[in-house]
Formats: sequence, C-alpha cells, structure tokens
Amino acid sequence: MKRLGIAPIIALGIALLVLLVGGCGSSGAGTETATTGTESHSGDTGEAGKSKAGSSTESTEGEETGNRDGGSRAKARTSPLKVSGGGSAQYRVPGGDNSIQEFGEESDETELDEAAAALHDYLVARAEEDWPAACANLSKSVDEQLRGLASRAEGLEGKGCATILQALTPKLPASVRQESTIVDAGSLRLEGDRAFLIYSGAEGKTYTILMAPEDGAWKVGSLAATPLS
Repeated sequence: MKRLGIAPIIALGIALLVLLVGGCGSSGAGTETATTGTESHSGDTGEAGKSKAGSSTESTEGEETGNRDGGSRAKARTSPLKVSGGGSAQYRVPGGDNSIQEFGEESDETELDEAAAALHDYLVARAEEDWPAACANLSKSVDEQLRGLASRAEGLEGKGCATILQALTPKLPASVRQESTIVDAGSLRLEGDRAFLIYSGAEGKTYTILMAPEDGAWKVGSLAATPLS
C-alpha cells in the first residue's frame, strides 16, 4: 500500500477543521474574556442560567500546563456552553433542505444537555491542545477512521488517536480557537444510535454535527460540523 506523506494528511485535517470553525473570523464575538461555567436556558420553559457540569474553565493565552501524556500545552481562552433549547423548528428553512431538522424525533432536555456538553468538552480540549481529552469525547467510529487514515501516512502508522489528532490539527490563532468553542445548542434530533446536534456557533451561524450514544454517554461522531446557515 502506498504511503502518504504527512503534508497531505495535514491538508486533510485543515479541510476538516475549516468546516468546524467556518464562521470564526474578526467579528470579536466572545473573544474578549473567558467565562467560567455553563449557561443554559430552555426555549420551552423559560428557565435561565442553569449551571451544567462539564463546562469550560477560565484560561489565559500563552500559559502552559501539564498534558496527560507528560508534555505541556498552551492554554486558550474558551467560551462557555449555552443550551437555549427550543427544538429544531427554529432552524427550518422554508422550501429548503430540512432533512436534519426533521430527522428522527426531538430529544428530551436532559439528552440535549448531555450531548451539547460532550461536543463542547471536545472543542475546548482541542482549543487547549489537550489531545487525550479531545479523543475521549470522540466516538469509536471516528477513532477507527483516524487510525485508518494514519495507517497510510508516513510517521503515523500505529499511533493513537491523540497523536493523530495533533498531527491533523493546524496551529490556529487564539481568537479562532476561542470562537471555535462557541456552542449554543438548540436541538438534538435522534433515531436509534444516530443523532444530530444543531447549534449556533460564532457569529450566530447554525451548524449540525453527528453525535453517537456509547456506553451510556454521548460522543462526537464527526471531526467536522456541517453549516446549516
């Protein structure tokens, strides 16, 4: 089997990550300060300000902290998770493709909260370059895809998820890394062992990403989110 150089692999990683942070730019939304804790308010009940577990923590760009594999990583400012709820109807486009918005059934509020926390934890870990933590939030299918890709890349064959994900992830500006952690979750559409989380990211743009229930927890089922707006 022909081996690929690391450059094409990194290029693929960049392409995937452009989708994930595709709305991030110079808007300045959420880039001035980092906030500790998670904000949540339901569009159905009107509740506001509920704290959620698994929220991002305040950090300062340029500092370093110990990594799980014994190395060091730069901290990054991150944005708090929000779960506004309200369901998928708010994202429907008249006359447009609403296959995601109408997929399966709407989840309950608890499942939405848990799926949103899993996605946010993944994005925060990636922004902070904590690759083991990022991989811990990825589904088994994504891990298998990463290993399959690495098996054809020079220098990555036989490596684990954390090493592969690090190689795939380009260095991003601090403002982009922070904006990539902006998540305001509004809907989780599920059917069987598949689900799609719909959320607002930087600049209020709408995205959807595949989620998967595994071992009693929600995992991120794709490296990249798909824009819905």
